[in-house]
Amino acid sequence: MTGSKYPIIAHGELYVKPIEKKNSGGPKDIPHDYEEAKPKIVADLNRIFDAIHEKHEIFLKEKIVCVRMEPKFEAKSYVPNQLLTTDNLSFVGGRKYRFTEDNGVEQQQVAKLYFVKTDDMGLSNLRETLTSGVKDDVQNWRDQIGSIHSLDLLRPDEKIMGFPEDWNKGIVEIVLHPLENEHDQMLDNFYSTSKIPRKDTRVKAYKLGLTFISAKCSRVELENIKRFNPLRAMHPLGQIDITPVRTVSVGDAPQPSSSNKKSSIVVGVFDGGADDTLPLLKGYVKTTDCAVIAPNENYLSHGTAVCGAVLHGNLAGKNKFYPLQTPYVSVESFRVLPIQDKADFELYEAIDEIEKIVSGRRDLKLCNVSFGPRGAIIDDSINRFTYVLDQLTYDVSEGEVNPLFCVAAGNDGDLPEPFNRVQSPADMVNGLGVGAYTLTTVDGSKIRAAYSCVGRGREGAKIKPDLLDFGGSIDRPFVLVGSKPDSLATSYGTSFASPYTVHKIGKLMAKSDNIAPHLGRTLLIHTARFNKKFTLDEQGHGFCLEDVDEILSCDDKKVTILYSGLLEPAQIVNLPIFAPNINSIKGMVNISWTITTIVAPYANDPDAYTNDCIDDVFIPHTDVFKYTKEDSKTQKPLTKRLNLCKAADIEREQILLAEGYKRSPFPMSCTPKSFRSEDDLRVKDYKWDTVIKKHQRMRGSSLRNPYLTLQAIDRNGFNAQSIKYHVAVSIEAQSYTGSLYDAILQTYKNLAPITLRNINRIMVDINS
Repeated sequence: MTGSKYPIIAHGELYVKPIEKKNSGGPKDIPHDYEEAKPKIVADLNRIFDAIHEKHEIFLKEKIVCVRMEPKFEAKSYVPNQLLTTDNLSFVGGRKYRFTEDNGVEQQQVAKLYFVKTDDMGLSNLRETLTSGVKDDVQNWRDQIGSIHSLDLLRPDEKIMGFPEDWNKGIVEIVLHPLENEHDQMLDNFYSTSKIPRKDTRVKAYKLGLTFISAKCSRVELENIKRFNPLRAMHPLGQIDITPVRTVSVGDAPQPSSSNKKSSIVVGVFDGGADDTLPLLKGYVKTTDCAVIAPNENYLSHGTAVCGAVLHGNLAGKNKFYPLQTPYVSVESFRVLPIQDKADFELYEAIDEIEKIVSGRRDLKLCNVSFGPRGAIIDDSINRFTYVLDQLTYDVSEGEVNPLFCVAAGNDGDLPEPFNRVQSPADMVNGLGVGAYTLTTVDGSKIRAAYSCVGRGREGAKIKPDLLDFGGSIDRPFVLVGSKPDSLATSYGTSFASPYTVHKIGKLMAKSDNIAPHLGRTLLIHTARFNKKFTLDEQGHGFCLEDVDEILSCDDKKVTILYSGLLEPAQIVNLPIFAPNINSIKGMVNISWTITTIVAPYANDPDAYTNDCIDDVFIPHTDVFKYTKEDSKTQKPLTKRLNLCKAADIEREQILLAEGYKRSPFPMSCTPKSFRSEDDLRVKDYKWDTVIKKHQRMRGSSLRNPYLTLQAIDRNGFNAQSIKYHVAVSIEAQSYTGSLYDAILQTYKNLAPITLRNINRIMVDINS
């Protein structure tokens, strides 16, 4: 019956099939002739030796040098691995750099830079390889030398990032290169060079990875350290900024449920603690103190409000005459703030606690973080907080469910650009960075909240925030659980938009055991409504839907199918879009798809932060092919397009083949990518991002057995890892005769509606 609602459909992965695909595309023109490039690189190496001899920087035995590529040579196929002529030359990361012409005029284009760890012997061997000509006949060597702009050392101004001119002192984050063979000596030299007392720092080193240092620092100490060769980056580390919560009424709070049950779906909240004796939290919240000092009143009221938002959402319009239903989730509140009386290092110590708790508590699969260092992200440096949450998400045992972190995007959106940019750790690639919307006082329509931080995100998550959820405003505040018994409080901020999103994902999980946290992430992004009145940077993928039941629903003419699976390294699969007899209908068909992935983060290279990605291609019609041959006069390709469902085109194919045309090995895609540059694919197709959201609107006659191809792509040497993916595909055909929903289920017997369950199925005793 038209208008009826049905559960969305699961198990699409049962129809996913592996396919083989031939690579296409040609080589890029090398910018420098080898005979001219070789002596230039030798001269660069001589200058590096001079800098070492004259102690232009503070060097250890292991040195870090830069290999700067020419613009447009950032694809993984152009990594200059031929330079690694001996074991004592190795890549330890990379970033982008601003390309400057020899005349000193700075250009707007950027290029790729690779960090190479080496020693004097390694540099000598490289110079000898060049001057001896022993590899002059190796084409890959010649091409890579010809694609290099220069070899040099990272300039001091490239290491020091984001410091305003009037900055004199404060907390900074210092990032050191991975010199594992000299790690202790590197730290000793860091302290002796910088003159920063050890007691004023906190250090966290990752095996075979970067070393992060949080430190009190002055302008003088900053100047001391910028010539330290192992220094990769140094940027201000904003202190934690907690959104204030104001109690507005006592005795007017809605009544808690009379049930003695709580949900078995547990959300981890990392914040300033919570008063779990309050009526609206009691029995549903368990608080663990991870701090050694007494709670701070502001932090505690903030954490209490966040926990209340996870449990009950927005309490606007609810009063003492309004009994609340039993929450769909329960909460474990971990008080990680404040750590010390002096707040200088509370951020690093809070990160330590989160790292310890989540790695040891694999039952925490959905978490909220509504704090972070104030200050916009910087493209060329990864904040430790971001890296930790991404790594915790990715690093689970085989067969385990990956945890999902929802993170507040930050409340500096009304500052001038670029200070209004999203804040760490909401720039994480494996989680949800949540911005805020509010409602107008005129008609209640949704608008981006002016304070909500905006994109662009970083490489790997260029669309940030991921979405907007209700965060309130001064005129339409978020109504929260107050810090006094039976009280309500108000506030506004992304601090509350994020737990509201967690509230919805928890509800999705409670309603169906088919929904894991990252599939919930996929569905919220997939169903988010994009408002053309706001830019992509302002709203991300759009405004989050309010009604969870709408997210889980299909109807006769619009159907959503879910897929979850693993892609092996370099594997390509056919992911079918289920649409029986769609070719026969008249009118337009809308197809939309959202793909999310969980990938290993690579903090050593902010420009290549995601080690893997999925490349998607939409094939609308399985019998439409392209035919090509080269024009004998112009040497330009001639192309034809045939639909082999048509008898005339079948006959035409034989003529074309006889004339020397060749048929494409696969049906024509909707948006060919073969000859687009890496830079173009990153900017326009969001290559290397962990979220793909696209749509196509086509005539039904243009569709026949449509499908997506998904290809796993790797870089940074991580070619032995599988990629976890979740996909939601919706197909809408208002002209479809009968029920598209029924036709899909009748045609594809392995598909099934998600199992919706009664909330009582997930309830346990409050005291358990």
